[in-house]
Amino acid sequence: MRFQIALLAGKLLYAVGRRMGKATNLPGEIALKICPDMMGRFRFSGKVLAVTGSNGKTTTANMIAHILKENGYTVANNAKGSNLTGGVATTLLTSSRMNGKIEQDFVVLEVDERYSRLIFRDFSPDFLLCTNLFRDQLTRNGNVDVILEKLHEAIKPSVKLILNANDPISANLAPENPRVYYGMGRTDLSTDRCVNITHDAKVCPKCFGRMEYEYFHYNHIGAFHCPSCGYRMPEMKYQAAQTDFVTGDFTVNGFPVHTEYKTPFNILNTTAAVAACAELGLDFSRCCEAVSRFVVMKQRYDEFKVGDRTAVMILSKNQNPVSFDQSISYVLELPGEKTVVAYVNNINHTGHRDTTWLYDIGFERLCGKVDSVVCTGPRAWDLAVRLRLAGFPDSAVRVERELAALKPVVDDTRGTICILTELYDAKSILEVIGK
Repeated sequence: MRFQIALLAGKLLYAVGRRMGKATNLPGEIALKICPDMMGRFRFSGKVLAVTGSNGKTTTANMIAHILKENGYTVANNAKGSNLTGGVATTLLTSSRMNGKIEQDFVVLEVDERYSRLIFRDFSPDFLLCTNLFRDQLTRNGNVDVILEKLHEAIKPSVKLILNANDPISANLAPENPRVYYGMGRTDLSTDRCVNITHDAKVCPKCFGRMEYEYFHYNHIGAFHCPSCGYRMPEMKYQAAQTDFVTGDFTVNGFPVHTEYKTPFNILNTTAAVAACAELGLDFSRCCEAVSRFVVMKQRYDEFKVGDRTAVMILSKNQNPVSFDQSISYVLELPGEKTVVAYVNNINHTGHRDTTWLYDIGFERLCGKVDSVVCTGPRAWDLAVRLRLAGFPDSAVRVERELAALKPVVDDTRGTICILTELYDAKSILEVIGK
């Protein structure tokens, strides 16, 4: 009875909250208060696949759902990235009948890596895809080893893992579980040394010997091996190759794939999505065809005009240096003059005190490569200090904390406008700059 009451309350709250734009977490949170073991009581007609990792899980989960739907399957998924306990519970309860039966062919759940052990306390996915593991929101998550241990608590022995062969940290998840690997070979953008400040796998996660790399895609993602214990990049069952970052064309196991978001990390995420759907039993060629029709959400990447200038919105995960590093890499690949507009906000759970994550971002790579950087948001001056330490001259750094006064400052710059921010501030910046 308690389970049915929780379902009814959650469904009613969802129906009301959807009209107010507050229907992602609250219905599940309330339902779990009524029935704490609710998620263990659902019954699934199809397979459950979870997607976790530090970066790329929202886009990857949505790509998987897209491929499945394009191939005629019904899918339940938390498409907007509500990946904590309440958001996952909301997805499940709104997808189920009142008897707790979820009849969709597949359930695709994006899951926060830190909350995974709580989410999967009472049920388990059939498959778990981990995109990567990096230092991420250190004041909340702690060291990457902490997240690794929480994932080990969450992963039951029966779960089949789909792992990134280029990541020495997540490739070593739950070593006794069945697994397959995806990855990407050397590309034109790969480097012989790490060009980023953030490098979380300088030592082997197995024996703590010094790790060696044949090449890097970005940060610690690449082809690795440990001379001390022999741990090395696993064999890839699904491999991206023949990558053309100009056209967005590449192959996975020889089958052609196309993407409009032409970056190494997106190509890896796309390969992960194809791998996951192939492991779910779909025809491989149809997976590649379907993912080529996927469009990255405009909330995460968008190109548009501001007057006669081109503008690019590239979203980074908040307090995540690797995500910001990848946005910088994309800026550096753009032709011609460019101006970066960077919004840095407060970190509420630290009492607005912490800005240390800015010092893990390689802003030095932008020095001399962009016309100017416009710093905005509550921590604009903190960013300006970081840029000064990165070697930027005062003439190349402009500061305007208030969004309302940002447009004339941006209008006084040159070249392509590259807006770097995180998801929840993107809309307000667009409203000011003028789309």
